[in-house]
Amino acid sequence: MPTLHEPVARLRAYELMELAQGAEHEDALAELESLEIEAEARGWSEAALLAALGRALHALVHDTDPETLPDLVDRLVARAEALGHGGLVAVTLAFRAVGAAGRADSASLLHDAGRAVTLADDDTWPALDRCTALVICGAAYNALSLWELASDLYDAANRLAPECERALQDPAIAVNRVLVRLEWASGLFELGDGSAALAQLDLAARAADEAMSATGLPVLWRQEVEASRDVLAFARTAFRPEAKGDLEALLATARRRSDELDGAGSREMKPLLDALVVLALHRLGRRDEAAVEAYRLLPPASSSSGARTFVTWLRAHVLTGADPSPAVVAHREYGLQMAHTRWTAREGTLSAARSRIAGERLGAEHARLARDVLLDPLTGLSNRRAFDDWLDREPDLGVSTALILVDLDGFKGVNDVHGHGVGDDVLRRVGGLIAAHVRAGDLALRLGGDEFAVVLSGEAATLALAWDRAHVLTEAIASADWEPSAPGLHVRGSAGVAAGIVGRSGGTTATRLYREADVELYRVKAARPERHSRVVRR
Repeated sequence: MPTLHEPVARLRAYELMELAQGAEHEDALAELESLEIEAEARGWSEAALLAALGRALHALVHDTDPETLPDLVDRLVARAEALGHGGLVAVTLAFRAVGAAGRADSASLLHDAGRAVTLADDDTWPALDRCTALVICGAAYNALSLWELASDLYDAANRLAPECERALQDPAIAVNRVLVRLEWASGLFELGDGSAALAQLDLAARAADEAMSATGLPVLWRQEVEASRDVLAFARTAFRPEAKGDLEALLATARRRSDELDGAGSREMKPLLDALVVLALHRLGRRDEAAVEAYRLLPPASSSSGARTFVTWLRAHVLTGADPSPAVVAHREYGLQMAHTRWTAREGTLSAARSRIAGERLGAEHARLARDVLLDPLTGLSNRRAFDDWLDREPDLGVSTALILVDLDGFKGVNDVHGHGVGDDVLRRVGGLIAAHVRAGDLALRLGGDEFAVVLSGEAATLALAWDRAHVLTEAIASADWEPSAPGLHVRGSAGVAAGIVGRSGGTTATRLYREADVELYRVKAARPERHSRVVRR
């Protein structure tokens, strides 16, 4: 197995997810299990999570463990959130939304999908994670017949796909863009809006043509796309009297394609395409032939199909033409009333879904603005306002806390000799060095100018540890290669440290720690006046 490092293992997990849905699913499952074990052993948390998600996807697609699957997916969402990785949170939430579709839990679906779509907006996360989340959310919304929203997400995923490390989602995007248009058309036919339905069939035909150029289409998916093109060619010709084409030849090809899909085990596309052929025959006036074939139609077996009512409606519609008895006509009229009722409910759900996404996006924007208020725009570290908030915070219980202050030596000379552009570059790089040498729970800040701080808390936040960390930070600054910023430039820093128990029940305050660390910093600087950042005039 070619897992040399985590990025490779991560990508392999995604590849296996795709294979887990096809003919090689048993081999893919075995490799996913091995990959998860290896990733856990090596500490590759992201790859391990994706491998576990691949196993869950296999269970969902092949219906192997439906009772325990929801709990497993809940744990995967919690793991992604614990990692703080928004891209993986989006993927796991999207997957949980699909599971909610299978349980007809619309409220959970809208909640999880809305969050996932919003997280996928954030371009700081890997493109493949975001693209995958959009595709899965599209499938979840499609299960509620929210075709407009599903189509928008597939289009967004298609725009994002070129940024992905590997074109793993291209096949799913291509096929789903065809399927969603077919299902959308079926809903419009049920509603009695034939012209709008034909417009969707035109878009489906265009999507099918584009899908044929997609790389990596599995055999079944390619067969489904080819069948879609042939059935659409027959239906669009039959529905438009002015269209040119050999209807008998087109019909023969469409039926041959249907037989191929039947042998290949198509669960989603075949029922829709067969129903479309029957409807086209009915529109041509071949009502007896259409009625015979209508009896053979079976509703889609897949829970992800948004057109489960199309076959039932079509039977009533076609049989009315062959047998216009009062009972059959009443059946058809009832079906039409139900179609209007479903469409009204669908539009309400669509509005709710869009409102949920809008609300999530608004919340994310507010959170981003709140973060920005507390961030230094030059270095990306927390800023003086965040430091002042820490100074004002006084926990009820005492917390072991240490404060490290770092000040660059002779930084004014860098600006005077090389200009403020180089000075800003130095500050950015120092900020990056500090960020690289802090723990997840530490608070790294730029206080202003060339002054930085790190707040440590917890049992390990002792004075000895703080001095060790301060030494590591100043050594990292002094040993960095500053030549890319300016030839001959060397940057050094000094540090001051203080530690104590901060809190109402403790022995000190954050403000007192700050004063003590500041005094210590300037004692260190005064003791070593020769330490300056060296600049070279050119």
